[in-house]
Amino acid sequence: MKIVPAGREPQRMPEIDDCDVIDRTALSEYRAKREEWLGWYELRADEPNSIQQQIFSMMFLDIAYRVLALPRRNAGKDLQISARSGLLAHILDQGYVANQVLAIRRLLDRRRDVISLRRLFDDILDHKNLLTREVYTSYDGTPYNPDLWKELPQDTMTQIWGIQAPGLSNYQRAQYRHEKFDCLSGVSASERRRSDLIKDSVFDRLKQWLETTTADKFIKLSHKFFAHAANMDSRGALDYSGIQLADVAEVHRSIIRVERAITDELLYIGVAREVVPRPPLGLLQGLDSPYVAAELIANMQEHWDQLSNERNNWPRGITDEMQR
Repeated sequence: MKIVPAGREPQRMPEIDDCDVIDRTALSEYRAKREEWLGWYELRADEPNSIQQQIFSMMFLDIAYRVLALPRRNAGKDLQISARSGLLAHILDQGYVANQVLAIRRLLDRRRDVISLRRLFDDILDHKNLLTREVYTSYDGTPYNPDLWKELPQDTMTQIWGIQAPGLSNYQRAQYRHEKFDCLSGVSASERRRSDLIKDSVFDRLKQWLETTTADKFIKLSHKFFAHAANMDSRGALDYSGIQLADVAEVHRSIIRVERAITDELLYIGVAREVVPRPPLGLLQGLDSPYVAAELIANMQEHWDQLSNERNNWPRGITDEMQR
């Protein structure tokens, strides 16, 4: 299911010369890269593989599976329900494992010709020199010095509320960004410089979150069993796939934390959003109804036999047709 909540409105940028940034070349390069990074990340009608769409789909299907699989173990042992059908359980489990393994692999793909969270992180790391304090604070026309509000005419509201007064949001934003960058750079407020950079330990930590042992296991499973032609037989249970639901949740948590660290901390996009998209109304409605009427079971078995016989006959006549 594709969930597409509203994305960020395009941001109108002032001219480079109107920004309180000394290194105009770095600012120009950063703006270009920022638009490219957000183009990979944000929901767009013309890009079905955006990072945010990949994450929404992965999270939605994960929770949907957990909800649909819940009755198997929570219902009374003597209760006969279709949720315990071996065929349905097989299809649900097999589909879930394949979906999650491939979704995680796609988001952690290191290649330069894909849209992935890992590629986004690596590209930001390659261009970390552009993320100076002055660019971080003032790339969009926000004043570099938040204390400049004190030089403005002081009305009653300003005297009472200070920088929190109405009309001073630009200076508040500058203050917040400086405080955020203090944490990212490890530089105290008294030692701020326009050329401050994000400390390497921040990138090292995010890299550790992406390269966990559990995440590596999913990538290997993808190569061995899903993306390539290895034999996984017909085993549908998660236990046979080599992963557990706790493994999935662990990797999801790492992916979400890196995503938010990049967008909310490094790029400071300032857009509130949920991790899991809101489901459609009545999502679970109808699950209390029988899956199929009893009298149709025989028809379903007959259809299985017809399909099986048709496919079992596909190899016939190969020798003759090869010699034509």
